[in-house]
Amino acid sequence: MSLHNIGLRMGGASSAVFAAQGVFLLGNAAYTILYPSSAANFPGSSLKGTPNGTVQCIGLTSLALGTYYLISTYQRDTLIMASSVPSRLVAAFVMHRAGGSWVQVAAFETSMAIVASAALIWDRYM
Repeated sequence: MSLHNIGLRMGGASSAVFAAQGVFLLGNAAYTILYPSSAANFPGSSLKGTPNGTVQCIGLTSLALGTYYLISTYQRDTLIMASSVPSRLVAAFVMHRAGGSWVQVAAFETSMAIVASAALIWDRYM
């Protein structure tokens, strides 16, 4: 049985990057939805003092984005993948302006936008 027979579409740097980001987001979603107080009280957490319900809503956003990333990976939808780059950069800008520990999250978002861009360029031109 080949991987194609079970519905997996392999190949491309962008697919690998977006699959990894999608899995990370789903893990983040599970953690923040199931253990909101732990996520909010994690050392250095940007969510310190945030009510559990709010942390869980953020987790639902991660669930939606993780699902979106994995679906775009499965469909090899490079337009959707490319649209995530400006979205991440806008998120990074907003988070950086918030200051505090959100600056680290902004740096992560920026780095993921760069990695995604590089993967999309690699697939297109290499």
